[in-house]
Amino acid sequence: MKEVLEIYSYTGYLQTGPEFMLELGIDFYDIAWYNGNYWYACNDSAYPIRVYNGSGGLVESVSSSVLPAAHGMTFDGDGYLWVSNMDTDEIYKIDLNVTALETSTWASIKATF
Repeated sequence: MKEVLEIYSYTGYLQTGPEFMLELGIDFYDIAWYNGNYWYACNDSAYPIRVYNGSGGLVESVSSSVLPAAHGMTFDGDGYLWVSNMDTDEIYKIDLNVTALETSTWASIKATF
């Protein structure tokens, strides 16, 4: 099965889509699109968030030491990543606060519950 993503503007207008990606073979709950990358909330106890480019290449992953679990996710108009964790009934507002993703930037993630 190929993953499908439809991209909407903040007004709810379908901007493009559906976008079809390569089959990644990951077990995931939700997908978000931001800055040309596809963000997956994964069913993975080690890396609950994985970020892939349009070619299916892994760009970044977020360790469970930073974020325990991710089920739903979206980005708001200000670039904050919102992630839900059904296991603990928490919602995280994450300020990525970077222009490019780097492994070292994950240490500066600010999450509020």
